[in-house]
Amino acid sequence: MPYIPYWFESFGPWFPWIVPAIALSGLWLANSSQNGRFQKVAERVFYAAMLVVAGAALRTVLANEGCWLLHMASMVVMILGATFPQSENSQSEHDNEVIFTDF
Repeated sequence: MPYIPYWFESFGPWFPWIVPAIALSGLWLANSSQNGRFQKVAERVFYAAMLVVAGAALRTVLANEGCWLLHMASMVVMILGATFPQSENSQSEHDNEVIFTDF
């Protein structure tokens, strides 16, 4: 009987680069949404992408593969991107402040 590979083995050569692509696309989708309804969907996609990236990073660390640092960096980028506010939100907080200048 011939060897039939599992479906995920076909992604083997691209596995180190698929995880950062998932991380960046999930982060981009979550940060680029302006519509309230679309933002709820984008946040769910982001958290799903975060679970996939965390699972892949854990797998590469446990398997001691060479791309573990890239996958962990992708996880760090997702966490930092989720915790830091967008630039639009930070500017709207400063719009109500009054700036006094001495002439």
